[in-house]
Amino acid sequence: MELKQSTRVLGGKNPRPHWDRFNRLQTSAELVLGDARPPKGVFRFKSWTEFNEWKMNCRTRAESQKKAIS
Repeated sequence: MELKQSTRVLGGKNPRPHWDRFNRLQTSAELVLGDARPPKGVFRFKSWTEFNEWKMNCRTRAESQKKAIS
């Protein structure tokens, strides 16, 4: 009578899929940073000064939201 060899699995559980880990990272970053990220999308500016004003408005808006949360 021959013994049937069984498959041996070494190590722990299989790691989560990459996208699950990425989504968890994004969620935790959002909790830490708040809404400090620039809005998504494509923005067109006529000049660099207009861009700099927009960027400063985004930063001040994000800082004021952080202060309101904490």
